[in-house]
Amino acid sequence: MNVTPQSRLKPVQLVVRQDRNGYIVEDAANRDYYEMSELCVIALQRMGEGETLETIERELSARFPDEDVDLAGFAEQLLELRLVAELDGIPIRKDNGEARGRNDAEKAKTSGGFGWISPSFARMLFHPAMRWLYAGAIVANVALLAAKPDLFPRFRDAFPFDSMALNSATWLGLSFALLLLHELGHITAVRSFGLPAKLGVGHRFVFVVFETEMDGIWSLTPKQRNRAFLAGMGVDQLVLLVCLLVQTALPGDPEIVRKLAALAVLDLVVKLAFQCCLFMKTDLYYVVENGTGCYNLMERSCSWLGRKLSGREGREKGREEEPRAVRWYAVVYAAGYVLNLAIVALYFAPQLVVSLATALPRLAVPDDAARFWDAVVFVLEIVVLGSLLLRSLMKNRTGRPRDDRHGVQPGPHMEP
Repeated sequence: MNVTPQSRLKPVQLVVRQDRNGYIVEDAANRDYYEMSELCVIALQRMGEGETLETIERELSARFPDEDVDLAGFAEQLLELRLVAELDGIPIRKDNGEARGRNDAEKAKTSGGFGWISPSFARMLFHPAMRWLYAGAIVANVALLAAKPDLFPRFRDAFPFDSMALNSATWLGLSFALLLLHELGHITAVRSFGLPAKLGVGHRFVFVVFETEMDGIWSLTPKQRNRAFLAGMGVDQLVLLVCLLVQTALPGDPEIVRKLAALAVLDLVVKLAFQCCLFMKTDLYYVVENGTGCYNLMERSCSWLGRKLSGREGREKGREEEPRAVRWYAVVYAAGYVLNLAIVALYFAPQLVVSLATALPRLAVPDDAARFWDAVVFVLEIVVLGSLLLRSLMKNRTGRPRDDRHGVQPGPHMEP
């Protein structure tokens, strides 16, 4: 269908919410979210009132004299994103957005999406008084590690047993449990707002992770979003404090309890360090993105960095300069890779080298049944983790281009 200056477009049912630097527009039927400017939001409102594109463009050009208003291009983008219900009286997308969106939201709260977690119960765990508990845990953890440097984790803490299979199985099991507790923090925070949440498997860099898909989080205010983003790290700090206290209270026997607590501390500290790797879209990345109001921060920074390195920055006509947050994040993005490589070199590489150096020679000695099968189990665990990583990588290649964890997409805009 052709879009002309005399065309009239009727948008699908949309929910518009003002945000830090613009507006978040929700497709009520599909629960997709788009970042748009005030100019675009006004254009959508006028389209809904039945005005022609020519009339709207004339009005907006007078109201925003510094903007190059192109309603035809904007309409084409809306059609591409399937945000148009009718074009010149001809149905484009047949659904009752308002009713369907409301019904989907209600169903998500009562069936699936961890709907069995009551919002009223979840809100109790995020009472303002609980903030002091989380803050106290952070202060106590720093104080304990400063007062007792021997509590700081070492890579040897990953080997509490002589059996490599038992070491890897223990680490996987413990890490799995700690990850679930972390994600349960996110899930409970989301449920405290009455929104659904889904638990999935993904990856950060080359590491397999669990991740909570927070459907509808963009319907919240920026301050409310931070609760959901930081809840997992709050749980981590409470668990870390317990593990440090166990090591302090049980310096000797029973040795296995102290070793398991040390392994948990190693796992939690490494995960905390990874949260600082903002280029992997960690929880702290979303806090920074949310605080600056520069959504799709990683994608915008990578694009800016590419233009800067190629010498195209500042020479492309019509392109506005990116906000300072985008340019600063490009520096953080590059530094994050350095930090990530340091973590791999100091912790994971030594663990892998020691494990392989111990396990692989045992595969050549089948007569020693205990050691042989110990090595077989260890190799199988590596294969399982590798398979999960490969599955996540393939899912990303074939999936949607946006970030499905907390997805707000770059919305249609007026081209300069």
